Amino acid sequence: MRVTPQCDSINSFVICQTDSVEANPAVIFDGTNYIVVWEDFRFGVESRVVAARVTPQGAVLDTGNCIGNTGVAEQFPDIAFDGTRCLAVWLHYSTTSGISGRFVNTQALPEDTVITIATTEIYKYTNPKVAFGNNNYLVVWADILPSTYNFNIYGQLISSQGELLGGKITIADESTSEIEPYIVFDNLQYLVAWNDSGTIWGRSIDTLGQPVGSSFLISENTGYTRSAPWIAVSDTNYLVVWSENHTDRDIYGNVDFIIGSSEESNKSIATGQSYQTIFAGPLILPADKKYTVYDITGRVVNPAHIKTGIYFIEIEGKVEVKVIKIR
Repeated sequence: MRVTPQCDSINSFVICQTDSVEANPAVIFDGTNYIVVWEDFRFGVESRVVAARVTPQGAVLDTGNCIGNTGVAEQFPDIAFDGTRCLAVWLHYSTTSGISGRFVNTQALPEDTVITIATTEIYKYTNPKVAFGNNNYLVVWADILPSTYNFNIYGQLISSQGELLGGKITIADESTSEIEPYIVFDNLQYLVAWNDSGTIWGRSIDTLGQPVGSSFLISENTGYTRSAPWIAVSDTNYLVVWSENHTDRDIYGNVDFIIGSSEESNKSIATGQSYQTIFAGPLILPADKKYTVYDITGRVVNPAHIKTGIYFIEIEGKVEVKVIKIR
């Protein structure tokens, strides 16, 4: 369904309707058209991943171009755009299972060959997601750790030419199961969120594929069951949303996670410097600089004794950093 900026509906329209099953769509905008991908059963027993263009006015330009392989089942696609073409990723399974990908051009046609991104121990709940940032893609998924039979969250950097960069990244490997990952890029780093036994957690990943700090809690840690996190990013903060089961299922969200460090145009961090914006444990401050820490009311506080909350750090009298202590 198309929706105006005022959230008024403008009539739904058919993108693909056949006698078979089409499911699990994902969409990206390439600057001219939307590229929609989904799993489609019309080509045989196994599902295939297909792509089609839709104009901003709602005209569907393609019936669905197959972009994956024959002979394997393909499910749960996602797609990201790098400014020139897209990378679509999905789960594949037959005798083995894993995460595959392929480039899709702005005509919704496949380019190059199918990329094997990872093999997985199991095909259930892997749900791969992809985001593009700083010339590379980061793909994330869930897989079982055979020694514990718990699900963990993993990732893989892929260049815009389709090369796997480095090895598999372990993003979350707690003693509980982590599933349903989602990922965005905020122009500085990636944020990955996931469902950990009914609570929503997150972790930042830098552009080299290295985890930044430890995992942190995004939702409240109460007895309610949460699932299906999703993230959008603005110029200043993330909105993480999820489904939460009370007497029935409701939608909850959190906007407490701040991007960057400057709240005012005349205060900025000097080039080459970086500071914590979300942290757990002690607040680490530069030892060679003069700083003052304020709480949200403007009161000066001792950084060695701060509690969970939002704080502002003034460094050398001119740089203001907004930080959040999560635990």
